[in-house]
Amino acid sequence: MKFALPFSLHPLVGALALVLAANSLAQPASQIGVTSASAPRVLILSGGGDRDWRGSAFLLRQVLEGAGGWDVRVCESPAGMTAGTFAGFDVVVDDYSGPRLGSATEKALEAFVDFGKGLVITSGGLVGARKKESPGLTRLIGASWNVGGTKEALLPFRMFDLKIVRPEHLVMSGIKLPLRTGDRPPAGLKLFPAAEVLATTDKNEPLLFASRHGKGRVFCTALGQDVGSMQEKAFITTFLRGTEWAATGRVTLPGEIDLPGPETNGVRVLVIAGGHDHEASFYGLFDGYKDIGWAPVADSKLAFQQDIRTKYDVLIFYDFTREMDDKGKKNLRDFVESGKGIVVLHHGILNFQKWPWWYEEVVGGLYRLERQGAVPNSTVKFGQEHLITPVGGHPITTGIGPFHVTDETYKGLFISPNIKPLLTTDNPNSDPTVAWIGPCTTSKVVFIQLGHDHSPFRHPSYRALVHNSILWTAGKLH
Repeated sequence: MKFALPFSLHPLVGALALVLAANSLAQPASQIGVTSASAPRVLILSGGGDRDWRGSAFLLRQVLEGAGGWDVRVCESPAGMTAGTFAGFDVVVDDYSGPRLGSATEKALEAFVDFGKGLVITSGGLVGARKKESPGLTRLIGASWNVGGTKEALLPFRMFDLKIVRPEHLVMSGIKLPLRTGDRPPAGLKLFPAAEVLATTDKNEPLLFASRHGKGRVFCTALGQDVGSMQEKAFITTFLRGTEWAATGRVTLPGEIDLPGPETNGVRVLVIAGGHDHEASFYGLFDGYKDIGWAPVADSKLAFQQDIRTKYDVLIFYDFTREMDDKGKKNLRDFVESGKGIVVLHHGILNFQKWPWWYEEVVGGLYRLERQGAVPNSTVKFGQEHLITPVGGHPITTGIGPFHVTDETYKGLFISPNIKPLLTTDNPNSDPTVAWIGPCTTSKVVFIQLGHDHSPFRHPSYRALVHNSILWTAGKLH
């Protein structure tokens, strides 16, 4: 059975942290990270050493929250923790590679496990334990290091298949093989008799092992020596199953957990770009959502040379296309008249200057490039402050209050009297209405004027507006 985590990971974990943190501030209930009262409570110990411990802890947290909505907390300064600190959790994930925590904290952690709770030691925790030489932590881990005269704790990076030693153990039962990964196995790791080896490398180097202490359970993984290796299917699958076992004594997760990605029934979107320069940060608007599929990008000349009604649910216009040939117009019109969704962002309002059907009947607006009789052309100003206010309750703006953002202003647009306003601004250099529902009678259409650069792109309210617009135009948000 395959299982895909409902979010996207990127090698630049630090940058993605900002994006996903923004998502969590303003998102519909369908978004990831919803915890239930019965969800296991997880505490990640992080910090110290020369590893990328922030990136590691961030990834661990997102994996745990995405897999089952577990309630996860992270502590970057765990020294001095007491039994009272640990008492509120079901499992502790030790990813800490800094100095010793102190005998009182280490004894509290031992008591936590002996009482019947779970402990997971990651590769970072193993590195830290090797340096700290803590007798209590070594007892819990069930291993020591015989480095043979060298200080190198890791073997060279290589590709290998996991070799399952204890297929009957709950963590390993049902694991789908082969499970290939790229990583740096530990060097000189010697297990105590109480530790059960669950899996090794193809050269019999121990990678996964487990033990019981008192009433509790300990799972150790030497996989995932860096953030890249932690994104491997082998690490994600075994870490999640091992953590569930340590926390609950059972394993319900499937035996193959794929690299993160959208759900197979996510909204199929096509992003139309081109004809206007823009920041690459724009494309981050579509990352991190389980309900939106991978978003391909095309320009309008390429996109509409074929009938796309069966391929996509929503078109997102972030382009500037002055003209389109008859074939392209027909295919776009067929898409709109088939009831599919349209989202127009920022300079997409400049599109198709000589196609009244598009700007009058579909979008309900146009940035005028030229004077039309007595009506002057539209104007733009850069770097303007806005106080944005939602108006006229709508599913797209549910849960989004007034917000402040710096962005371009457009003024003097043609705006149809048949639109339904969603947002207004207080900036006098802008038309008052800056987002609306289009007048189209066959498809759901949304226009959002905001969206020039990174300022709105990383704002949680703007991200939520775009996300909700996609879902609403696709018929997924009511």
